[in-house]
Amino acid sequence: MEDLIRFLRQIPLLSELSEEQLTRIKEISIVRSYTKGTVIFNPSQKAEGFYILKKGKVKIYKSGRGKEQIIRIFSRPTFFGEAASFTGENFPAWAETIEDSEILFIPRMEFLELMKRDPEIGMRLLAVMAQRLIYLTGLIESLSLKDALSKVSSYILRNSKEVDNDEFKFSTNIAAMELGLTKETVSRMLSKLKSMGIIEKNGNLIRIKNKNALLELSE
Repeated sequence: MEDLIRFLRQIPLLSELSEEQLTRIKEISIVRSYTKGTVIFNPSQKAEGFYILKKGKVKIYKSGRGKEQIIRIFSRPTFFGEAASFTGENFPAWAETIEDSEILFIPRMEFLELMKRDPEIGMRLLAVMAQRLIYLTGLIESLSLKDALSKVSSYILRNSKEVDNDEFKFSTNIAAMELGLTKETVSRMLSKLKSMGIIEKNGNLIRIKNKNALLELSE
């Protein structure tokens, strides 16, 4: 098994923590394995902790009237379910594996005790929550108000901002699910952006060439 401290250091917001701080997180972590299609939590459950995706993929979604709206699809390494764990209230959405996955569970009470002893760790998690709020605000606007080209443009900008890099990995399939578009539509929009000289796409990598033009299209 991959060393947990080395894995935790791969998470951007934890990368600058000391060995001692990472060891404290490791000591309260519980490693769990899930097969594809397993529900990790749902809105009827109280948040007894949060999760860090170590391997695989997880989708976060809302469900109602026989319909499913995907909010986000996470790949390793990242947090999820962290907001509800601060309050101990019910999770606001469903979480389900879309691949066989390995996940760290961080118990709420143990983490709160850790935060009391070391506030810096808590501040890192608050930074994650702030990023998620910005992302979800953009996603709601995109889903409700924008056409396909604007949606894809906004999506590219949000992902670029999240990784703080103009070049990043891009999955057409995941983008389609998160944006409520077909894979073919996302591919067409990417081809259009490429022909306009706004992005470059090589395999699963996208590089933004003209951020100002992308901003205009996303509005």
